[in-house]
Amino acid sequence: MIGIILVLVLLIYVGILSNSLNIVAMAAILTIVSIKYKNAFKKAYIYYIIALIIAILAMIFYKNRYFDLIHFGLVGYSFFLTVMLVGVFPNKSIISRSVKKNRGVFSILGFILISPHALGHLFGLTGDINLWGIAAYVIMIPLTITSFRFIRKEIDPKDWFKIHKAAYAIYLLLFVHLLIVSYETQDKIIYAVLLALYVNNKLLKELKK
Repeated sequence: MIGIILVLVLLIYVGILSNSLNIVAMAAILTIVSIKYKNAFKKAYIYYIIALIIAILAMIFYKNRYFDLIHFGLVGYSFFLTVMLVGVFPNKSIISRSVKKNRGVFSILGFILISPHALGHLFGLTGDINLWGIAAYVIMIPLTITSFRFIRKEIDPKDWFKIHKAAYAIYLLLFVHLLIVSYETQDKIIYAVLLALYVNNKLLKELKK
């Protein structure tokens, strides 16, 4: 598994992958790490601090190409893709069990790391505003806040699950956003396939309940 991670990191680093494949590759890395290192994200606050520092630096040095993966939103998208796709795997599968342990952490990290992308467009630093993307970002805010464990403990579990049903709206909005802003046909096809697979498998999983 470590070999797979190294290959994926290398492919991302050399920049030969399209945007969509970069997202898929980073999501695969997150999934593998969750499976291989079960307690890797146990001290979540450390990752939050690191992600926040990276996000702030990306906002300050928004013209620096080394932050392109952040500014294009690819890193943030990869966290949300990981959280999204785990919902279509059987509950007892190793992927589902491993990633679900870190689902809240990944959602928070995804929000932090997608913020430079969203705010950069909102303030006109890195491009025009896309309403689909901004709508997804706005809905993310309450879901991110309630994903922190100390806040989640204060909310009735039934109410918490109702609030987080809004995640489905986020997934849809993000994919519509990606389909609209993507220039490459290959990226559009991959996003469309991922969305179709998710909807299909999610519906089948819900019908089996």
